Amino acid sequence: MSYFQDLSPCSYFGRWEESLLAVGWLDSEHAFTKGAVGEDFFAGLIRLCMQPWQPAVFAGRHPCPFCRFTGGHGGVTYQGMTVSIGAENVFVPGLERVFVAPTMIAHYIDAHEYVPPQVFQEAVLRCPEMRSMAYLKAVKALGLKRERAIDAGPESP
Repeated sequence: MSYFQDLSPCSYFGRWEESLLAVGWLDSEHAFTKGAVGEDFFAGLIRLCMQPWQPAVFAGRHPCPFCRFTGGHGGVTYQGMTVSIGAENVFVPGLERVFVAPTMIAHYIDAHEYVPPQVFQEAVLRCPEMRSMAYLKAVKALGLKRERAIDAGPESP
């Protein structure tokens, strides 16, 4: 997985770089903020990460760079909700740009005490339900829309 400093433009997705701010793209070579986060934020993040909408999908799973031997588990379970980590990304509309975080962020928070920027936490708490019309309109208004597949129907937001 690539490293991006929190709140820096995220070039991982190419053409959407101007619309995206990175959060939680950590690696073992760079320090990160540690501490506690609110349970309401963590529950909201898990809810969003369960089946995240993504404008583009990449294959493969990235291991946790901080888990010395196992590379981290393949998922995080919280209050009966399970999130697959290391293979997907979550897009959270902010006020001016879209935050993008690998779903591994849930593991980083839970196992390694990572604290995402407050502006991201606030965006998670006010984010509409994933894949709802309100959500799709929010990300589209900020410059994101799904890549059109060959011979696919009309482009969705």
